Amino acid sequence: MSYKKLAIIGEVGSGKTQLVQTLSEINPLQTEVESSIDIGKQFTTVGIDYGRISLSDDAALGLYGVPGQERYSFLWDMVNESLWGLVLLVTLDESPDLDQLDRLLTFFDPANRNTSVVAAITHSENANAKELHALGVEMRSALQGHGVNAPVLHIDARDKNSAMMVLVALNAISRYQNTKQLGVS
Repeated sequence: MSYKKLAIIGEVGSGKTQLVQTLSEINPLQTEVESSIDIGKQFTTVGIDYGRISLSDDAALGLYGVPGQERYSFLWDMVNESLWGLVLLVTLDESPDLDQLDRLLTFFDPANRNTSVVAAITHSENANAKELHALGVEMRSALQGHGVNAPVLHIDARDKNSAMMVLVALNAISRYQNTKQLGVS
């Protein structure tokens, strides 16, 4: 059986657990507990959220939502090996913690690992075009600072069709990268 890994990373409250839940065809393993500190939400992830999607009879995609807090970075190691794709989630609710995004991108190092990347803005249902554009520019700049040229999508992690846009984009990027590696234009 062929198995691919997709890591879903981002700040606390950006929708990682929800994206795994929305995309997974199995009941996902979720590791949320009540937060003991004020992080802007009642529950927080303290382990790896896991889900799966069958790609064919003999291929599957593992969905790994990892906690955003750096104190759980030991879990990042477990997910980072042999990644097929990386989804970086950022919420529009607050201005992004660019230092945290920098640490995540430095750790996962998608440019040097040849990992396909898609960034997605969540919690943007009530946003105006100017806000979305400004955050998209910030995200592209942060990604390019790490040698990554990735699309920045706007998704609702609760909506299956919206969430699927991430997978469609990652698949297109992965195919392009594979074609480029083979020297085909």
